[in-house]
Amino acid sequence: MQKIRIKTIRTKAFSLRLVIVFSILIFNSNSSIFSEEHLATIKSGIKINQSHLILLKLQRFGFSVFVPYAYVYASKRAKKVPNHSLLKISTNIMGKGLFSAALLADFLKKNNPKLHDKKVREIASLYVKEAQIEGVNPDVAFIQMCLETGFLKFGGNVLPSQNNFCGLGVTGIGQKGLSFPSLQLGIRAHIQHLKAYASTEKLHQKLIDSRFRFVKRGSIGDIKEMGGKWASDRYYGQKIESLLKRLYRK
Repeated sequence: MQKIRIKTIRTKAFSLRLVIVFSILIFNSNSSIFSEEHLATIKSGIKINQSHLILLKLQRFGFSVFVPYAYVYASKRAKKVPNHSLLKISTNIMGKGLFSAALLADFLKKNNPKLHDKKVREIASLYVKEAQIEGVNPDVAFIQMCLETGFLKFGGNVLPSQNNFCGLGVTGIGQKGLSFPSLQLGIRAHIQHLKAYASTEKLHQKLIDSRFRFVKRGSIGDIKEMGGKWASDRYYGQKIESLLKRLYRK
């Protein structure tokens, strides 16, 4: 009796799975979800359309669906960076980021393995926290910090002890720029300076950035416009965008 009951339950579960799978095949507009033409694209991790996402979800919930190796590869990738490869990279200075503090920390650590784990996590968390308070895109702010400091290797005019993560006050060769008493205040000044350029709204926290007043409020909305304004290098914005793409591909 017990064996018959178990068999009945399994049969119902299998029938339910078949109904869901066939429903997807019937009602989904893309009829080529099992075709070979998409495999190279999926394996490269560049694009995953809605049909592929459905298959990945089925696979994650244990459905016995035929899924080529490429989909398995994409599924593992999606678990590491959930759906980020599916979304358009936001280069707006103001806005919400796509990455958590943990993923930002992971990206920084991979590019500078010598950093202490605790410090990396602290900096990433502070960037997300401070950026969200002011409505600044934390992905953009964090990546700009990576560019300016060489992934916290520094080596330029600014010293690590200054807690200056974006070259504030470095207007010429040999100038050290501004210094801040803590990581948090240094990061807050960076966020405030970004908001000065990208928005005309008031700050939500006490002003830390002493160069805030020199900025033409709301003059830059996108990182691509930063060349010649934030920095004299006209390719400055493209460099940040290039690093941002690396983050999204991690």
